Amino acid sequence: MRLRGTVLALCCVLAVATPAAADEATPGSGDLPAFTQVEAPQVTGVRRFGQTLRAEPGRWRPAPATVRYQWLRDDRPITGATGRRYQVRPADVGHRLGVKVVLRHPERKTAIATARTGVVRHRVDVRRVVRYSVRVKGAVRTDVATFRRQAQETFDDPRGWRGRGVRFVPVRSGGGFTLWISAASRVPGFSSGCSAEWSCRVGRNVIINATRWKHASPAWNRAGRSLRSYRHMVVNHETGHWLGKGHASCPRRGALAPVMMQQSKGTQGCRFNPWPTLRELRR
Repeated sequence: MRLRGTVLALCCVLAVATPAAADEATPGSGDLPAFTQVEAPQVTGVRRFGQTLRAEPGRWRPAPATVRYQWLRDDRPITGATGRRYQVRPADVGHRLGVKVVLRHPERKTAIATARTGVVRHRVDVRRVVRYSVRVKGAVRTDVATFRRQAQETFDDPRGWRGRGVRFVPVRSGGGFTLWISAASRVPGFSSGCSAEWSCRVGRNVIINATRWKHASPAWNRAGRSLRSYRHMVVNHETGHWLGKGHASCPRRGALAPVMMQQSKGTQGCRFNPWPTLRELRR
Protein backbone atom coordinates (compact mmCIF):
# COMPACT_ATOMS: atom_id res chain seq x y z
CA MET A 1 0.00 0.00 0.00
CA ARG A 2 2.88 2.40 0.71
CA LEU A 3 4.33 1.86 -2.78
CA ARG A 4 0.94 2.49 -4.40
CA GLY A 5 0.58 5.72 -2.49
CA THR A 6 4.02 6.82 -3.63
CA VAL A 7 3.16 6.14 -7.28
CA LEU A 8 -0.08 8.08 -7.01
CA ALA A 9 1.71 10.98 -5.41
CA LEU A 10 4.04 11.14 -8.41
CA CYS A 11 1.47 10.77 -11.18
CA CYS A 12 -1.57 12.53 -9.83
CA VAL A 13 -2.73 16.08 -9.64
CA LEU A 14 -2.59 17.80 -6.29
CA ALA A 15 -3.90 21.29 -6.81
CA VAL A 16 -4.13 23.56 -3.80
CA ALA A 17 -6.89 26.12 -3.65
CA THR A 18 -6.50 29.84 -3.68
CA PRO A 19 -7.44 31.35 -0.32
CA ALA A 20 -11.15 31.21 0.45
CA ALA A 21 -12.84 34.52 -0.12
CA ALA A 22 -16.13 35.97 1.06
CA ASP A 23 -16.58 37.75 -2.26
CA GLU A 24 -20.01 36.23 -2.75
CA ALA A 25 -22.51 36.54 0.06
CA THR A 26 -26.05 35.39 0.57
CA PRO A 27 -28.62 38.21 0.72
CA GLY A 28 -28.59 39.92 4.09
CA SER A 29 -25.49 38.04 5.27
CA GLY A 30 -23.18 41.04 5.49
CA ASP A 31 -22.82 40.78 9.26
CA LEU A 32 -22.37 37.01 9.34
CA PRO A 33 -18.96 35.63 10.30
CA ALA A 34 -16.78 33.92 7.71
CA PHE A 35 -15.94 30.24 7.46
CA THR A 36 -12.62 29.17 8.94
CA GLN A 37 -10.54 27.19 6.44
CA VAL A 38 -8.84 24.20 8.05
CA GLU A 39 -7.72 22.50 4.84
CA ALA A 40 -7.76 23.97 1.33
CA PRO A 41 -9.78 22.39 -1.49
CA GLN A 42 -7.82 20.38 -4.03
CA VAL A 43 -8.17 18.33 -7.20
CA THR A 44 -6.93 14.75 -7.20
CA GLY A 45 -6.46 12.34 -10.09
CA VAL A 46 -4.27 11.89 -13.14
CA ARG A 47 -4.40 14.92 -15.40
CA ARG A 48 -4.51 13.04 -18.69
CA PHE A 49 -7.22 12.68 -21.31
CA GLY A 50 -9.66 9.91 -20.42
CA GLN A 51 -8.92 10.00 -16.69
CA THR A 52 -11.35 11.14 -14.00
CA LEU A 53 -10.52 13.97 -11.61
CA ARG A 54 -12.15 14.46 -8.24
CA ALA A 55 -12.75 17.69 -6.35
CA GLU A 56 -12.00 17.63 -2.63
CA PRO A 57 -13.83 20.52 -0.93
CA GLY A 58 -11.31 20.88 1.88
CA ARG A 59 -12.18 21.19 5.56
CA TRP A 60 -14.04 24.13 7.04
CA ARG A 61 -15.42 25.29 10.37
CA PRO A 62 -18.27 24.95 10.70
CA ALA A 63 -18.91 22.20 8.16
CA PRO A 64 -20.78 23.73 5.19
CA ALA A 65 -24.45 22.92 4.76
CA THR A 66 -24.06 22.77 0.96
CA VAL A 67 -21.10 22.52 -1.41
CA ARG A 68 -21.37 23.28 -5.12
CA TYR A 69 -18.77 22.73 -7.82
CA GLN A 70 -17.99 24.35 -11.15
CA TRP A 71 -15.16 22.92 -13.24
CA LEU A 72 -13.01 25.40 -15.15
CA ARG A 73 -10.78 25.26 -18.23
CA ASP A 74 -8.20 28.04 -18.16
CA ASP A 75 -10.39 29.69 -15.49
CA ARG A 76 -13.50 29.64 -17.71
CA PRO A 77 -16.56 27.58 -16.72
CA ILE A 78 -17.04 24.28 -18.57
CA THR A 79 -20.69 23.94 -19.54
CA GLY A 80 -22.48 21.25 -17.56
CA ALA A 81 -19.42 20.31 -15.48
CA THR A 82 -20.89 20.82 -12.02
CA GLY A 83 -20.32 17.48 -10.31
CA ARG A 84 -17.66 16.48 -7.85
CA ARG A 85 -16.05 14.22 -10.47
CA TYR A 86 -14.93 15.28 -13.92
CA GLN A 87 -13.78 13.09 -16.81
CA VAL A 88 -11.00 14.79 -18.75
CA ARG A 89 -12.14 15.66 -22.28
CA PRO A 90 -10.27 16.02 -25.60
CA ALA A 91 -10.61 19.82 -25.44
CA ASP A 92 -8.80 19.86 -22.09
CA VAL A 93 -5.47 18.61 -23.44
CA GLY A 94 -2.90 21.40 -23.36
CA HIS A 95 -4.98 23.50 -20.95
CA ARG A 96 -5.20 23.92 -17.19
CA LEU A 97 -8.25 22.69 -15.32
CA GLY A 98 -9.62 23.87 -12.03
CA VAL A 99 -12.69 23.66 -9.88
CA LYS A 100 -14.51 26.47 -8.10
CA VAL A 101 -15.98 25.37 -4.78
CA VAL A 102 -18.89 27.37 -3.33
CA LEU A 103 -19.73 26.70 0.31
CA ARG A 104 -22.84 27.85 2.12
CA HIS A 105 -24.12 27.75 5.68
CA PRO A 106 -27.08 29.68 7.12
CA GLU A 107 -24.85 31.20 9.81
CA ARG A 108 -21.80 32.05 7.68
CA LYS A 109 -20.94 34.20 4.69
CA THR A 110 -20.78 32.26 1.45
CA ALA A 111 -17.20 31.19 0.75
CA ILE A 112 -15.60 30.60 -2.64
CA ALA A 113 -12.29 28.84 -3.23
CA THR A 114 -10.66 27.61 -6.44
CA ALA A 115 -8.27 24.68 -6.86
CA ARG A 116 -6.21 24.54 -10.07
CA THR A 117 -4.24 21.81 -11.83
CA GLY A 118 -1.21 21.77 -14.07
CA VAL A 119 -1.49 21.36 -17.84
CA VAL A 120 -3.55 18.36 -18.98
CA ARG A 121 -1.62 15.85 -21.09
CA HIS A 122 -2.48 13.26 -23.72
CA ARG A 123 -3.47 9.74 -22.72
CA VAL A 124 0.18 8.68 -23.10
CA ASP A 125 3.40 10.56 -23.82
CA VAL A 126 4.96 10.58 -27.28
CA ARG A 127 6.62 7.25 -28.06
CA ARG A 128 7.09 7.66 -31.79
CA VAL A 129 7.30 10.64 -34.15
CA VAL A 130 6.09 10.09 -37.73
CA ARG A 131 6.63 12.59 -40.52
CA TYR A 132 4.36 12.62 -43.55
CA SER A 133 3.71 14.71 -46.64
CA VAL A 134 0.49 15.51 -48.50
CA ARG A 135 0.06 15.15 -52.26
CA VAL A 136 -2.78 15.34 -54.77
CA LYS A 137 -3.60 12.75 -57.45
CA GLY A 138 -5.75 13.77 -60.40
CA ALA A 139 -8.34 16.53 -60.58
CA VAL A 140 -9.95 16.79 -57.17
CA ARG A 141 -12.85 19.12 -56.42
CA THR A 142 -12.00 19.73 -52.82
CA ASP A 143 -9.98 22.38 -51.02
CA VAL A 144 -6.52 20.90 -50.46
CA ALA A 145 -5.69 23.37 -47.66
CA THR A 146 -8.79 22.16 -45.79
CA PHE A 147 -7.72 18.56 -46.39
CA ARG A 148 -4.28 19.25 -44.92
CA ARG A 149 -5.70 21.06 -41.91
CA GLN A 150 -8.41 18.54 -41.10
CA ALA A 151 -6.08 15.56 -41.53
CA GLN A 152 -3.64 17.14 -39.07
CA GLU A 153 -6.50 17.84 -36.65
CA THR A 154 -7.35 14.14 -36.79
CA PHE A 155 -3.73 13.19 -36.14
CA ASP A 156 -3.48 15.63 -33.20
CA ASP A 157 -6.77 14.64 -31.58
CA PRO A 158 -6.36 12.86 -28.21
CA ARG A 159 -8.97 10.31 -29.32
CA GLY A 160 -6.92 9.22 -32.33
CA TRP A 161 -3.62 7.39 -32.84
CA ARG A 162 -1.98 10.12 -30.75
CA GLY A 163 -3.54 8.20 -27.87
CA ARG A 164 -1.16 5.34 -28.73
CA GLY A 165 1.82 7.65 -28.39
CA VAL A 166 2.22 8.44 -32.11
CA ARG A 167 2.85 12.07 -33.01
CA PHE A 168 2.35 13.03 -36.67
CA VAL A 169 4.37 15.92 -38.12
CA PRO A 170 3.66 17.27 -41.62
CA VAL A 171 6.65 17.98 -43.88
CA ARG A 172 6.87 19.49 -47.37
CA SER A 173 8.01 16.26 -49.02
CA GLY A 174 9.05 12.73 -48.15
CA GLY A 175 8.51 11.50 -44.63
CA GLY A 176 7.47 8.07 -43.44
CA PHE A 177 4.36 8.04 -45.61
CA THR A 178 2.52 10.12 -48.17
CA LEU A 179 -1.08 11.13 -47.50
CA TRP A 180 -2.91 11.45 -50.82
CA ILE A 181 -6.17 13.13 -51.69
CA SER A 182 -6.97 11.32 -54.92
CA ALA A 183 -9.64 11.61 -57.57
CA ALA A 184 -11.77 8.47 -57.34
CA SER A 185 -10.87 7.36 -60.87
CA ARG A 186 -7.16 7.50 -60.03
CA VAL A 187 -7.29 5.38 -56.85
CA PRO A 188 -7.04 2.01 -58.70
CA GLY A 189 -3.80 3.29 -60.24
CA PHE A 190 -2.05 2.74 -56.92
CA SER A 191 -2.81 -0.99 -56.95
CA SER A 192 -5.17 -3.49 -58.57
CA GLY A 193 -6.44 -4.15 -55.05
CA CYS A 194 -7.78 -0.60 -54.75
CA SER A 195 -11.22 0.48 -55.95
CA ALA A 196 -12.54 3.76 -57.31
CA GLU A 197 -15.32 3.36 -54.74
CA TRP A 198 -13.22 3.51 -51.57
CA SER A 199 -10.04 4.83 -49.98
CA CYS A 200 -6.96 2.61 -49.83
CA ARG A 201 -3.46 2.08 -48.46
CA VAL A 202 -0.62 0.77 -50.59
CA GLY A 203 2.82 0.52 -49.01
CA ARG A 204 3.82 3.98 -47.82
CA ASN A 205 0.84 5.58 -49.60
CA VAL A 206 -2.24 6.44 -47.54
CA ILE A 207 -4.88 7.28 -50.15
CA ILE A 208 -8.09 9.15 -49.37
CA ASN A 209 -10.72 8.93 -52.09
CA ALA A 210 -11.79 12.51 -52.87
CA THR A 211 -15.39 11.45 -53.51
CA ARG A 212 -15.62 9.84 -50.09
CA TRP A 213 -13.90 12.84 -48.52
CA LYS A 214 -16.50 15.13 -50.04
CA HIS A 215 -19.63 13.01 -49.57
CA ALA A 216 -18.84 10.26 -46.98
CA SER A 217 -20.45 6.88 -47.76
CA PRO A 218 -24.10 5.77 -48.11
CA ALA A 219 -23.94 3.64 -44.94
CA TRP A 220 -22.42 6.49 -42.93
CA ASN A 221 -24.97 8.97 -44.21
CA ARG A 222 -27.92 6.65 -43.55
CA ALA A 223 -26.78 6.46 -39.92
CA GLY A 224 -27.01 10.25 -39.69
CA ARG A 225 -23.34 10.73 -38.92
CA SER A 226 -21.59 13.95 -39.89
CA LEU A 227 -19.21 14.43 -42.80
CA ARG A 228 -16.53 15.68 -40.39
CA SER A 229 -16.73 12.49 -38.34
CA TYR A 230 -16.41 10.44 -41.55
CA ARG A 231 -13.26 12.33 -42.42
CA HIS A 232 -11.83 11.54 -38.98
CA MET A 233 -12.72 7.89 -39.49
CA VAL A 234 -11.27 7.46 -42.97
CA VAL A 235 -7.97 9.14 -42.08
CA ASN A 236 -7.68 7.06 -38.90
CA HIS A 237 -8.61 3.85 -40.74
CA GLU A 238 -6.20 4.16 -43.66
CA THR A 239 -3.39 5.48 -41.45
CA GLY A 240 -4.06 2.55 -39.14
CA HIS A 241 -3.22 0.23 -42.04
CA TRP A 242 0.08 2.07 -42.46
CA LEU A 243 0.72 1.55 -38.75
CA GLY A 244 0.39 -2.19 -39.36
CA LYS A 245 -3.21 -2.83 -38.35
CA GLY A 246 -5.52 -5.07 -40.34
CA HIS A 247 -9.28 -5.05 -40.67
CA ALA A 248 -11.42 -5.69 -37.61
CA SER A 249 -15.00 -6.88 -37.14
CA CYS A 250 -17.85 -5.90 -34.83
CA PRO A 251 -17.12 -7.44 -31.41
CA ARG A 252 -20.78 -7.52 -30.37
CA ARG A 253 -24.03 -5.84 -31.33
CA GLY A 254 -24.31 -2.33 -29.88
CA ALA A 255 -20.58 -1.95 -29.20
CA LEU A 256 -18.47 0.81 -30.71
CA ALA A 257 -17.16 -0.25 -34.09
CA PRO A 258 -13.37 -0.54 -34.23
CA VAL A 259 -11.92 2.17 -36.43
CA MET A 260 -10.22 -0.63 -38.39
CA MET A 261 -13.62 -2.04 -39.31
CA GLN A 262 -14.75 -1.18 -42.85
CA GLN A 263 -17.40 1.20 -41.57
CA SER A 264 -17.82 2.86 -44.96
CA LYS A 265 -19.68 -0.32 -45.96
CA GLY A 266 -21.55 -0.88 -42.67
CA THR A 267 -21.00 -1.91 -39.07
CA GLN A 268 -22.76 -5.30 -38.64
CA GLY A 269 -24.73 -4.01 -35.66
CA CYS A 270 -21.95 -1.98 -34.06
CA ARG A 271 -22.18 1.78 -33.56
CA PHE A 272 -20.41 3.97 -36.10
CA ASN A 273 -17.21 5.31 -34.58
CA PRO A 274 -14.48 7.53 -36.07
CA TRP A 275 -11.82 6.83 -33.43
CA PRO A 276 -9.65 3.87 -32.42
CA THR A 277 -11.16 1.94 -29.53
CA LEU A 278 -9.16 1.51 -26.33
CA ARG A 279 -8.46 -2.06 -27.36
CA GLU A 280 -7.02 -0.88 -30.67
CA LEU A 281 -4.85 1.71 -28.93
CA ARG A 282 -3.46 -0.86 -26.52
CA ARG A 283 -2.65 -3.59 -29.04
